[in-house]
Amino acid sequence: MKFLLDANIPRSSLEIFKALSIKATHVSDVGLQVATDQEVAAYAKKQKSIIVTRDLGFGTYAALSKNTVYGIVVLKLPFYFTAEGIKAVLRAFLITAKLETLPNSLVIVELGRYRIRRLRA
Repeated sequence: MKFLLDANIPRSSLEIFKALSIKATHVSDVGLQVATDQEVAAYAKKQKSIIVTRDLGFGTYAALSKNTVYGIVVLKLPFYFTAEGIKAVLRAFLITAKLETLPNSLVIVELGRYRIRRLRA
């Protein structure tokens, strides 16, 4: 299982994945920091990586577009959340979620809960 962190996810979040022995890359590490959602989705799909983002529009794009993402996790958090708050929610999600259910799914993560929706094949 691999993850690709979008530009709106703190790069320091990679520490959480490393501590949990989960492979993850930030878009800035692969030259996609200013890429479109479609470019990020294409790269992630090719790499079989789950996208992690705070971009609610990305979740809509994934839900409406047939077979365009490998999987996506959208962190739906208040705009004022700091990097530390984002990382705390992300860590709690990664510890409680069954990661094997994430491919071909749209996951909405909120404070204290998450919802998984299977994407159209």
